[in-house]
Formats: sequence, structure tokens, C-alpha cells
Amino acid sequence: MKELETFMKTVGEGLRALAKGVHAVADKLDSFVPDNDDSEPEFEPAATNIHSNATEETPENADSPKEPKISATTVVYETIRNSKVSISIDKLSKETGFDKRKLNNILYRLRKQGKIKSVKKGLYAKK
Repeated sequence: MKELETFMKTVGEGLRALAKGVHAVADKLDSFVPDNDDSEPEFEPAATNIHSNATEETPENADSPKEPKISATTVVYETIRNSKVSISIDKLSKETGFDKRKLNNILYRLRKQGKIKSVKKGLYAKK
């Protein structure tokens, strides 16, 4: 019986370490994936012909400054921050237009960053 307990503790520690590794990889991957599903990728693909001497044409509005992209995480955080009371995931979905799965991922990230707290199941508020 003692051997079984030792084995189970070892397995549990291994699973916890694996979970931490998975979360670390997921956080790294999040930095490569844009938060807004509709947006274009933030990076430009490499040129297919690197030996070309052709110059790129500049768009007509190249002189005008581009509007900064606001991430989905920022939108959700600002919505929670501006709410006077705790806010439900259903209300967040209506106000932001994001589906519940995306909201759950964003809320998880904001809780890990310590920016929001879970008041009770399904209700969130700023810290």
C-alpha cells in the first residue's frame, strides 16, 4: 500500500509539471496568434523572390498614420474595468461580440495576469 501511495504521488507531481509545461507552451503560442479572429496576421510573409530588384509600390495613404489595433484581451479588460458591478460572461459576450469560448480563454489569461478576479462562477470584476 505504501508503494502505491509513493507511485501515485510521483505520478501526480509528474502531471503537475506537465501541466505547467503545457501552459507555458500555450502562453508562447498566444503571442503568435492574434486575439481577434477577423484580423489579418501581424507579420508579413517573406518575399518569394529575394533576388528581385523591383521596388514595392507604396499605397496612396502611406503618409497617414495607421490606427493601432486593439487586442481582444484589451477590449474585454476595459469592458470589465468600466463595469460598476461584476459582469457575467453572457453580458461580456453581448457587449464585445466575442463567443464564449474566446471569452473563457481571455478571462483565464486576465485572471493569470492578476487583472481581474472571479467573484463567483460566471461573474468577473476588476481587482
